[in-house]
Amino acid sequence: MPNDFSINKRIEVKIHRIISEAISFKIKDKRLKKIIITEVNLSRDLGYAKIYYTSLDHNNQKKDNIGILNKASGFLRKEISNKLSIKKVPQLTFIFDTKEEEANHINKLIDSAIKNDKK
Repeated sequence: MPNDFSINKRIEVKIHRIISEAISFKIKDKRLKKIIITEVNLSRDLGYAKIYYTSLDHNNQKKDNIGILNKASGFLRKEISNKLSIKKVPQLTFIFDTKEEEANHINKLIDSAIKNDKK
């Protein structure tokens, strides 16, 4: 029976913390201060990491932030390698997290269905 909290999950949690701290305290670009890392998913071989993020600034959410994060990925990989003792530092892929928008959309659909049922 596999361990519920595997090595990959532990490394995902550590990478999440390292990237969040680096964005908050070490990167000086003010545009990244409103970015929140929501989730990290590692591949089984630890070669690739999908970093899901959202933005508190709803005006420039997707395009600008992905470019800025991709430029900072070298620095973030260096931070990961300094703080974790793993053989291979994963390639970072940044993906805008749409879970909140999808949840709000589903809630609106449920609310409208409830209103229609009452009529």
